[in-house]
Amino acid sequence: MRNLLCEPLPDAVTAAGQEYPVCTDFRDWIRFAGLLGSKELTNTEKLQTAWLWFLEPPSVFSEELLRALIGFYRGAAPQPEESDPEEPTIPRPPTFDWTVDAGYVLGDFRRFYGMDLLRIEYLHWWEFRALFEALPDDSCVMKRIAYRGADLSQIKNESERRRVARIQRMLALPFTYDDEMIGAVLWEES
Repeated sequence: MRNLLCEPLPDAVTAAGQEYPVCTDFRDWIRFAGLLGSKELTNTEKLQTAWLWFLEPPSVFSEELLRALIGFYRGAAPQPEESDPEEPTIPRPPTFDWTVDAGYVLGDFRRFYGMDLLRIEYLHWWEFRALFEALPDDSCVMKRIAYRGADLSQIKNESERRRVARIQRMLALPFTYDDEMIGAVLWEES
């Protein structure tokens, strides 16, 4: 894990022992998130589009290189261990969307950091991520994430549970279960 306070922020990803320079501005990586979440593009089209994040496109785009690119997007933070493939997990609706929540991100960065993200010339993706993740719990974005992610079954007070459920409906992000997800849910409950 890289110490953001002491080490320079990365400007490349590494695959097969070779470094590949990538775009580093936060706007590019918000677009990358849109690419990953796109329902309009096939996986092949997403893979072909991912080349755009390299300053010097590699001659061959390997799975290792794609993983490195996704690792850069995630801030190269260690990812949780894969769950047992025999036991599927029930997919959860998303709690955040860069497009839907964009105005709240803009407002929170201005309110808490005094930064105008629309006019800032450059901000490294990893610095942006660190600032985003450090937004206080009372920021608009973090409140929205908390409400969307709240487990209603854990709220004992009935009127509070209804209040949170109403807020969840108002803030809900588009989410539909596909056939694979439905199968996982049915298998999980049996």
